[in-house]
Amino acid sequence: MTPLVAQAIDEIRRTFASHPMDVSEDGEGGAYVKVHGLSIGPKFSPSTSFIAFRITFQYPMADVYPHFLIHGLRRADGAALTKPFHPDNQRWGPSGKEEPATMLSRRSNHLDATVDTACGKLLKVLEWIRSQ
Repeated sequence: MTPLVAQAIDEIRRTFASHPMDVSEDGEGGAYVKVHGLSIGPKFSPSTSFIAFRITFQYPMADVYPHFLIHGLRRADGAALTKPFHPDNQRWGPSGKEEPATMLSRRSNHLDATVDTACGKLLKVLEWIRSQ
């Protein structure tokens, strides 16, 4: 994995120190990252989920996108998940180890590599989910 990807992972580990985290290299200089046990708020069932994503070798010039949450995620009020959530037929993870997941598509249209870190994007995604 590239040094910048490794730095991004260290920042995520420090920020989410109380949460277990899985990291596996992608074989191209990037990594697959999965942070467990994150509170996504009472509007969802379950109210906690992992959030997973891939940091590609192009980081920090490439957006960390999309993010994945627990398969079967639902709104607590019974309403259907709508875009940018994609609950059907989504899979997350390295080839051969993929698992069903709910995809969340929150692209950064005006990426600024000097400020938009992988950790910052995860924090923004969490804030956005909790505000829904």
